[in-house]
Amino acid sequence: MITLLENVLERADGNYVSPEDLQLLDKALSSWKARKAAYNALQEKEPDIISAAVTMMKNGDRFESKPMDSLGVDRCQRDMTLGLRCCALAMLLQDEEMLKDRVLYWQQNIFRAMQLNYQGYKFLWQAVKSQLPGEQAAFFSPYMKLAHEMMAAE
Repeated sequence: MITLLENVLERADGNYVSPEDLQLLDKALSSWKARKAAYNALQEKEPDIISAAVTMMKNGDRFESKPMDSLGVDRCQRDMTLGLRCCALAMLLQDEEMLKDRVLYWQQNIFRAMQLNYQGYKFLWQAVKSQLPGEQAAFFSPYMKLAHEMMAAE
């Protein structure tokens, strides 16, 4: 929404807001209550979501040969919590660009420097789907998908 508002302001620049931009704003505002409810549900379920995602990651085939130690689990929980909260804010504000700018580019650079193909968002998405009702989880889908695609890219 922040990016949307910035774009609308830039395009208007001394003129009235166009009918197309007004429709975009109406659409964003019409889903506010439902997105806010999904955001609040996610916040309430965050410990369960993070726990489920870390468990799925630890039990996945990626760590069969070398299980994660406690430091790895702590870092994984920290990274997943940050990612989940940023995806939640991006969903609430309907702002993929903010998600990219605030966390994904930064995370992407770190994981590339470490030569890791990070799969955490895949597990987060599975955990979100298991912990939230389908309608609420669906709001998160584009943001989790974007995060997973950016982090898993080679």
